Amino acid sequence: MATMLTSVQVPYTGPYSVDGNGKHKGPTAEALKRTMKRAGFGFSDVNLDQLDDVFNQRLEDALDKAFKDGAGGYGDGRWKKVRALKLASGAWAMDERARLMIQNEAKAVQPRVPALGPMYKGGASVLQMDCTHATSNIRYYPAFDTAFHAGMAVIAPEGMVITRDSSAAPGDACYATGDSGLRYWFGHLKQAPAVGKRFAKGAVFGYVAYNNVGGGPHVHVGVNVEGLWGPGKQLTHKTNYSHGAPLIGAQLAQHT
Repeated sequence: MATMLTSVQVPYTGPYSVDGNGKHKGPTAEALKRTMKRAGFGFSDVNLDQLDDVFNQRLEDALDKAFKDGAGGYGDGRWKKVRALKLASGAWAMDERARLMIQNEAKAVQPRVPALGPMYKGGASVLQMDCTHATSNIRYYPAFDTAFHAGMAVIAPEGMVITRDSSAAPGDACYATGDSGLRYWFGHLKQAPAVGKRFAKGAVFGYVAYNNVGGGPHVHVGVNVEGLWGPGKQLTHKTNYSHGAPLIGAQLAQHT
């Protein structure tokens, strides 16, 4: 049995907030109010078809009551929690109408967020990854590790060209620039491709070298957003190999 609605059923459309950073009005706010009302956390005096699309204090209070996490607003953490919220009957608190509202909002901004694929066949999209550490000695390339098997084929997350040789310890490495304007540093490869070589999205461009950095074989994926956000800008990331930073896709959506 599924433990939460998928990111396709309920794509991330935040952040929302009462004030400060984040959107203050939109379809997601109405969908969240609908969800909170169905789950019994607020709006008992309003009919489902009379809910508005303002992210106000009443919605903030309902979310606080539902999740008791002190997070405030609607960000990545609460996105995951609301997707897992169920009624006493076992039905999802977020019904199909609420999901459709959010899906339509996501479609409106989706063209401005690069349609990035996974780093290996069957893996999660780069948009669904969070950066767990910095790339050592290379500024503005916060990173995540993936493809945790020596010899695993590593594929291009988007159309890209190899721009510069590099090295990793152990293994080979390279820089690449994607069609979106994102730049990458890929480390711990058996052999990096030649500079100037172009790869289509989903094409194999390398294989994971045997390494024991961080506990076992993997490819290191550093992601640079300066081409999209400006010089010196970078993705929010952890520094101790722990999860919890906002997803890459959510951060890109916020800056569109």
